[in-house]
Amino acid sequence: MKLARPFRWLIVSLITCIILVITYLFALPYLRTYRVPVTSQMSLIHVGSNDSFAITPDGISGGRYVLEMLEKNSREAAQKAVALYNRIIPRENYGGEYSALRWFAQLFLMSDAEKQKALADPFVESFYNFFAQNNFANLKEYVKRKYLLAQYEDQLTERGRNRAAFLEDFILFNNPAREEWEKTSKILSVIPISPGQSIADIGSGPGYYTIRFSEKVGSTGRVYSIDLVQEHLDYINRYIQRQNITNVTTINSYPGTTIGLEGKQVDVAFMCSLYHNIYGMSTAPERDSFVNSIKAALKPGGKLVLVDNGLVPPGQLPYHGPYVAKELVIHQLRFYGFKLKQEYAFIPQRYVLIFEPV
Repeated sequence: MKLARPFRWLIVSLITCIILVITYLFALPYLRTYRVPVTSQMSLIHVGSNDSFAITPDGISGGRYVLEMLEKNSREAAQKAVALYNRIIPRENYGGEYSALRWFAQLFLMSDAEKQKALADPFVESFYNFFAQNNFANLKEYVKRKYLLAQYEDQLTERGRNRAAFLEDFILFNNPAREEWEKTSKILSVIPISPGQSIADIGSGPGYYTIRFSEKVGSTGRVYSIDLVQEHLDYINRYIQRQNITNVTTINSYPGTTIGLEGKQVDVAFMCSLYHNIYGMSTAPERDSFVNSIKAALKPGGKLVLVDNGLVPPGQLPYHGPYVAKELVIHQLRFYGFKLKQEYAFIPQRYVLIFEPV
Protein backbone atom coordinates (compact mmCIF):
# COMPACT_ATOMS: atom_id res chain seq x y z
CA MET A 1 0.00 0.00 0.00
CA LYS A 2 1.37 3.35 -1.02
CA LEU A 3 1.59 6.20 1.47
CA ALA A 4 -0.04 9.45 0.58
CA ARG A 5 2.36 12.10 -0.68
CA PRO A 6 2.14 14.28 2.52
CA PHE A 7 3.04 11.29 4.70
CA ARG A 8 6.00 10.38 2.47
CA TRP A 9 7.33 13.90 2.77
CA LEU A 10 6.82 13.81 6.55
CA ILE A 11 8.82 10.59 6.90
CA VAL A 12 11.61 11.90 4.65
CA SER A 13 11.72 15.11 6.64
CA LEU A 14 11.90 13.24 9.96
CA ILE A 15 14.72 11.00 8.68
CA THR A 16 16.57 14.03 7.34
CA CYS A 17 16.22 15.81 10.69
CA ILE A 18 17.50 12.77 12.56
CA ILE A 19 20.52 12.54 10.24
CA LEU A 20 21.25 16.26 10.66
CA VAL A 21 20.98 16.06 14.47
CA ILE A 22 23.30 13.03 14.61
CA THR A 23 25.77 14.72 12.26
CA TYR A 24 25.69 17.91 14.31
CA LEU A 25 26.22 16.09 17.58
CA PHE A 26 29.11 14.11 16.11
CA ALA A 27 30.72 17.21 14.60
CA LEU A 28 30.04 19.51 17.55
CA PRO A 29 33.48 19.09 19.14
CA TYR A 30 35.05 20.13 15.84
CA LEU A 31 32.69 23.05 15.22
CA ARG A 32 32.87 24.60 18.66
CA THR A 33 34.55 27.97 18.95
CA TYR A 34 37.29 27.92 21.57
CA ARG A 35 38.20 31.08 23.39
CA VAL A 36 41.12 31.99 25.58
CA PRO A 37 40.10 34.23 28.49
CA VAL A 38 42.03 37.48 28.46
CA THR A 39 42.22 38.90 31.96
CA SER A 40 45.38 40.98 31.82
CA GLN A 41 47.64 42.90 29.47
CA MET A 42 50.03 39.94 29.25
CA SER A 43 50.49 38.36 25.84
CA LEU A 44 49.04 34.88 25.45
CA ILE A 45 52.51 33.57 24.69
CA HIS A 46 56.03 34.84 25.32
CA VAL A 47 59.10 32.95 24.12
CA GLY A 48 61.80 35.60 24.37
CA SER A 49 64.94 35.52 26.47
CA ASN A 50 64.99 33.60 29.73
CA ASP A 51 66.12 36.88 31.27
CA SER A 52 62.89 38.66 30.44
CA PHE A 53 62.06 39.59 34.03
CA ALA A 54 65.48 39.13 35.60
CA ILE A 55 68.03 41.86 34.90
CA THR A 56 67.09 44.79 37.12
CA PRO A 57 69.11 47.24 39.22
CA ASP A 58 68.40 45.21 42.37
CA GLY A 59 69.23 41.99 40.53
CA ILE A 60 72.60 43.44 39.54
CA SER A 61 73.21 44.55 43.13
CA GLY A 62 72.48 41.03 44.34
CA GLY A 63 74.92 39.64 41.81
CA ARG A 64 77.59 42.07 43.02
CA TYR A 65 77.06 40.97 46.63
CA VAL A 66 77.40 37.30 45.65
CA LEU A 67 80.56 38.04 43.69
CA GLU A 68 82.01 39.99 46.62
CA MET A 69 81.13 37.11 48.94
CA LEU A 70 83.04 34.67 46.73
CA GLU A 71 86.03 36.82 45.87
CA LYS A 72 86.60 38.38 49.29
CA ASN A 73 85.22 35.58 51.47
CA SER A 74 82.92 38.22 52.94
CA ARG A 75 80.20 37.26 55.41
CA GLU A 76 78.89 40.82 55.30
CA ALA A 77 78.35 40.57 51.54
CA ALA A 78 76.57 37.23 52.02
CA GLN A 79 74.27 38.76 54.61
CA LYS A 80 73.49 41.69 52.33
CA ALA A 81 72.76 39.28 49.47
CA VAL A 82 70.31 37.24 51.57
CA ALA A 83 68.55 40.38 52.82
CA LEU A 84 68.28 41.80 49.30
CA TYR A 85 66.94 38.58 47.77
CA ASN A 86 64.42 38.21 50.59
CA ARG A 87 63.13 41.64 49.66
CA ILE A 88 63.09 41.41 45.86
CA ILE A 89 62.10 37.77 45.17
CA PRO A 90 58.42 38.41 46.06
CA ARG A 91 58.17 41.34 43.69
CA GLU A 92 60.33 40.77 40.62
CA ASN A 93 61.68 37.27 40.05
CA TYR A 94 59.43 34.24 40.52
CA GLY A 95 61.15 30.96 39.78
CA GLY A 96 64.36 32.50 38.52
CA GLU A 97 67.98 32.44 39.62
CA TYR A 98 67.50 34.68 42.66
CA SER A 99 66.51 31.82 44.96
CA ALA A 100 69.54 29.78 43.84
CA LEU A 101 71.93 32.68 44.47
CA ARG A 102 70.30 33.26 47.85
CA TRP A 103 70.83 29.55 48.59
CA PHE A 104 74.57 29.92 47.98
CA ALA A 105 74.69 32.97 50.27
CA GLN A 106 72.73 31.15 52.97
CA LEU A 107 75.05 28.16 52.66
CA PHE A 108 78.06 30.46 53.00
CA LEU A 109 76.72 31.69 56.35
CA MET A 110 76.07 28.21 57.77
CA SER A 111 78.19 26.37 60.28
CA ASP A 112 80.02 23.28 59.07
CA ALA A 113 77.40 21.03 60.65
CA GLU A 114 74.54 22.97 59.04
CA LYS A 115 76.31 22.93 55.68
CA GLN A 116 76.86 19.19 55.88
CA LYS A 117 73.14 18.69 56.50
CA ALA A 118 72.19 21.02 53.62
CA LEU A 119 74.40 19.00 51.25
CA ALA A 120 73.26 15.56 52.42
CA ASP A 121 71.30 14.92 49.22
CA PRO A 122 73.81 13.68 46.60
CA PHE A 123 72.03 15.58 43.83
CA VAL A 124 72.24 18.85 45.78
CA GLU A 125 75.87 18.16 46.67
CA SER A 126 76.64 17.56 42.99
CA PHE A 127 75.01 20.89 42.08
CA TYR A 128 77.09 22.65 44.72
CA ASN A 129 80.32 20.97 43.62
CA PHE A 130 79.72 21.95 40.00
CA PHE A 131 79.60 25.63 40.90
CA ALA A 132 82.13 25.46 43.76
CA GLN A 133 84.99 23.67 42.00
CA ASN A 134 88.17 25.66 41.33
CA ASN A 135 87.31 28.29 43.94
CA PHE A 136 83.76 28.78 42.63
CA ALA A 137 84.93 29.42 39.07
CA ASN A 138 81.61 28.43 37.44
CA LEU A 139 79.49 30.44 39.87
CA LYS A 140 81.68 33.52 39.45
CA GLU A 141 81.51 33.17 35.69
CA TYR A 142 77.73 32.79 35.78
CA VAL A 143 77.24 35.95 37.84
CA LYS A 144 79.68 37.95 35.72
CA ARG A 145 78.12 36.85 32.44
CA LYS A 146 74.58 37.19 33.69
CA TYR A 147 74.91 40.73 35.04
CA LEU A 148 77.63 41.92 32.66
CA LEU A 149 80.08 42.42 35.53
CA ALA A 150 83.05 41.38 33.39
CA GLN A 151 83.99 41.34 29.73
CA TYR A 152 84.44 37.97 28.02
CA GLU A 153 86.06 37.78 24.59
CA ASP A 154 83.40 35.34 23.40
CA GLN A 155 80.35 37.05 24.87
CA LEU A 156 79.09 38.29 21.48
CA THR A 157 79.80 34.98 19.71
CA GLU A 158 77.64 31.89 19.43
CA ARG A 159 80.09 30.05 21.66
CA GLY A 160 79.77 32.70 24.36
CA ARG A 161 75.97 32.76 24.14
CA ASN A 162 75.87 28.97 24.39
CA ARG A 163 78.13 29.04 27.43
CA ALA A 164 75.97 31.66 29.16
CA ALA A 165 72.82 29.69 28.30
CA PHE A 166 74.33 26.47 29.65
CA LEU A 167 75.20 28.08 32.99
CA GLU A 168 71.78 29.75 33.16
CA ASP A 169 69.94 26.51 32.43
CA PHE A 170 72.04 24.65 34.97
CA ILE A 171 71.32 27.03 37.83
CA LEU A 172 67.61 27.23 36.93
CA PHE A 173 67.05 23.48 36.41
CA ASN A 174 68.94 22.05 39.36
CA ASN A 175 68.35 24.89 41.82
CA PRO A 176 68.23 23.31 45.31
CA ALA A 177 65.48 25.81 46.21
CA ARG A 178 63.28 24.75 43.29
CA GLU A 179 60.87 22.78 45.47
CA GLU A 180 60.12 25.95 47.44
CA TRP A 181 58.70 27.85 44.48
CA GLU A 182 57.64 25.07 42.07
CA LYS A 183 56.18 22.54 44.54
CA THR A 184 58.00 19.80 42.63
CA SER A 185 56.83 17.06 44.98
CA LYS A 186 53.20 17.87 44.19
CA ILE A 187 53.90 17.72 40.45
CA LEU A 188 55.60 14.35 40.88
CA SER A 189 52.63 13.06 42.87
CA VAL A 190 50.24 13.44 39.91
CA ILE A 191 52.48 12.03 37.16
CA PRO A 192 51.07 8.59 36.30
CA ILE A 193 54.29 6.58 36.54
CA SER A 194 54.90 3.43 38.59
CA PRO A 195 57.80 1.09 39.40
CA GLY A 196 58.80 -0.95 36.38
CA GLN A 197 57.46 1.56 33.84
CA SER A 198 59.33 3.82 31.43
CA ILE A 199 59.30 7.59 31.00
CA ALA A 200 60.86 10.02 28.53
CA ASP A 201 62.15 13.21 30.17
CA ILE A 202 62.09 15.44 27.08
CA GLY A 203 64.25 18.54 27.48
CA SER A 204 65.81 17.07 30.60
CA GLY A 205 68.50 19.70 31.04
CA PRO A 206 71.03 18.55 33.65
CA GLY A 207 68.63 16.01 35.12
CA TYR A 208 66.46 17.57 37.83
CA TYR A 209 63.41 15.45 36.95
CA THR A 210 65.42 12.60 35.44
CA ILE A 211 66.89 11.62 38.81
CA ARG A 212 63.52 11.85 40.53
CA PHE A 213 61.94 9.70 37.83
CA SER A 214 64.76 7.20 38.29
CA GLU A 215 63.66 6.75 41.90
CA LYS A 216 59.97 6.42 40.93
CA VAL A 217 60.40 3.73 38.25
CA GLY A 218 62.91 1.71 40.27
CA SER A 219 65.52 -0.76 39.11
CA THR A 220 63.14 -2.51 36.68
CA GLY A 221 62.01 0.73 35.03
CA ARG A 222 63.71 3.00 32.53
CA VAL A 223 64.17 6.76 32.19
CA TYR A 224 65.20 8.29 28.88
CA SER A 225 66.84 11.63 29.51
CA ILE A 226 66.52 13.58 26.24
CA ASP A 227 68.13 16.91 25.46
CA LEU A 228 69.79 18.89 22.66
CA VAL A 229 72.71 20.07 24.82
CA GLN A 230 75.40 17.42 25.15
CA GLU A 231 76.94 19.16 28.18
CA HIS A 232 73.72 18.53 30.11
CA LEU A 233 73.76 14.88 29.15
CA ASP A 234 77.45 14.58 30.01
CA TYR A 235 76.69 15.90 33.49
CA ILE A 236 73.88 13.36 33.92
CA ASN A 237 76.11 10.54 32.72
CA ARG A 238 78.82 11.49 35.23
CA TYR A 239 76.29 11.71 38.02
CA ILE A 240 74.59 8.36 37.38
CA GLN A 241 77.98 6.69 37.09
CA ARG A 242 79.10 8.09 40.45
CA GLN A 243 75.81 7.11 42.08
CA ASN A 244 75.65 3.69 40.38
CA ILE A 245 72.27 4.50 38.80
CA THR A 246 71.58 1.96 36.05
CA ASN A 247 68.05 2.78 34.89
CA VAL A 248 68.79 6.06 33.05
CA THR A 249 69.69 6.32 29.36
CA THR A 250 70.67 9.69 27.86
CA ILE A 251 69.74 10.63 24.30
CA ASN A 252 70.86 13.66 22.29
CA SER A 253 67.85 14.50 20.10
CA TYR A 254 69.55 17.21 18.01
CA PRO A 255 68.20 18.96 15.95
CA GLY A 256 65.03 18.47 17.97
CA THR A 257 62.51 17.66 15.23
CA THR A 258 61.82 14.34 16.99
CA ILE A 259 62.32 13.20 20.56
CA GLY A 260 64.95 10.69 19.47
CA LEU A 261 63.18 7.54 20.70
CA GLU A 262 62.98 5.82 17.34
CA GLY A 263 62.05 2.17 17.89
CA LYS A 264 61.38 2.62 21.62
CA GLN A 265 58.12 3.19 23.48
CA VAL A 266 57.37 4.59 26.92
CA ASP A 267 54.47 4.74 29.35
CA VAL A 268 54.84 8.50 29.88
CA ALA A 269 56.33 11.35 27.86
CA PHE A 270 57.15 14.35 30.04
CA MET A 271 58.09 17.93 29.24
CA CYS A 272 58.70 20.76 31.69
CA SER A 273 58.90 24.38 30.57
CA LEU A 274 59.52 23.38 26.96
CA TYR A 275 56.29 23.27 24.99
CA HIS A 276 56.10 27.06 24.76
CA ASN A 277 59.07 26.81 22.39
CA ILE A 278 57.37 24.10 20.33
CA TYR A 279 54.20 26.17 20.14
CA GLY A 280 55.77 29.53 19.46
CA MET A 281 59.07 28.94 17.69
CA SER A 282 58.76 25.77 15.60
CA THR A 283 57.66 25.76 11.99
CA ALA A 284 54.56 23.71 11.23
CA PRO A 285 56.56 20.81 9.71
CA GLU A 286 58.95 20.80 12.69
CA ARG A 287 56.07 20.79 15.14
CA ASP A 288 54.26 18.06 13.22
CA SER A 289 57.35 15.89 13.29
CA PHE A 290 58.03 16.52 16.97
CA VAL A 291 54.50 15.88 18.25
CA ASN A 292 54.00 12.86 16.00
CA SER A 293 57.24 11.37 17.32
CA ILE A 294 55.77 11.63 20.82
CA LYS A 295 52.60 9.85 19.72
CA ALA A 296 54.65 7.12 18.09
CA ALA A 297 56.70 6.66 21.26
CA LEU A 298 53.73 6.19 23.59
CA LYS A 299 52.60 2.71 24.49
CA PRO A 300 48.85 1.96 24.33
CA GLY A 301 47.33 3.84 27.23
CA GLY A 302 50.42 6.03 27.53
CA LYS A 303 50.25 9.61 28.76
CA LEU A 304 51.79 12.92 27.71
CA VAL A 305 52.48 15.20 30.68
CA LEU A 306 53.20 18.87 30.00
CA VAL A 307 54.35 21.24 32.72
CA ASP A 308 54.64 24.82 31.55
CA ASN A 309 54.34 28.42 32.57
CA GLY A 310 51.03 30.19 32.19
CA LEU A 311 49.35 33.55 32.44
CA VAL A 312 48.72 34.85 35.93
CA PRO A 313 45.95 37.13 37.25
CA PRO A 314 46.57 40.87 37.42
CA GLY A 315 48.80 41.77 40.33
CA GLN A 316 50.35 38.28 40.50
CA LEU A 317 54.11 37.98 39.91
CA PRO A 318 54.61 36.03 36.65
CA TYR A 319 57.19 33.36 36.01
CA HIS A 320 60.48 35.05 35.18
CA GLY A 321 60.76 33.79 31.60
CA PRO A 322 58.79 32.21 28.73
CA TYR A 323 55.16 31.20 29.13
CA VAL A 324 52.13 30.15 27.08
CA ALA A 325 48.43 30.21 27.92
CA LYS A 326 47.36 26.65 28.68
CA GLU A 327 44.26 26.99 26.48
CA LEU A 328 46.49 27.44 23.42
CA VAL A 329 48.36 24.23 24.25
CA ILE A 330 45.21 22.22 25.01
CA HIS A 331 43.51 23.12 21.74
CA GLN A 332 46.61 22.75 19.59
CA LEU A 333 47.23 19.25 20.93
CA ARG A 334 43.58 18.43 20.37
CA PHE A 335 44.21 18.84 16.64
CA TYR A 336 47.20 16.48 16.96
CA GLY A 337 44.93 13.82 18.43
CA PHE A 338 45.50 14.30 22.17
CA LYS A 339 42.70 14.60 24.70
CA LEU A 340 43.16 16.42 28.01
CA LYS A 341 42.48 14.05 30.92
CA GLN A 342 43.58 16.01 33.98
CA GLU A 343 44.98 19.43 34.79
CA TYR A 344 46.52 20.89 37.91
CA ALA A 345 47.99 24.18 39.08
CA PHE A 346 49.90 23.96 42.36
CA ILE A 347 51.18 27.52 41.91
CA PRO A 348 49.59 30.26 39.77
CA GLN A 349 52.67 30.53 37.52
CA ARG A 350 52.87 26.87 36.43
CA TYR A 351 50.31 24.30 35.25
CA VAL A 352 50.34 20.54 34.72
CA LEU A 353 48.40 19.07 31.78
CA ILE A 354 47.97 15.31 31.32
CA PHE A 355 46.93 14.10 27.86
CA GLU A 356 46.37 10.78 26.17
CA PRO A 357 46.09 9.97 22.47
CA VAL A 358 42.59 9.41 21.11
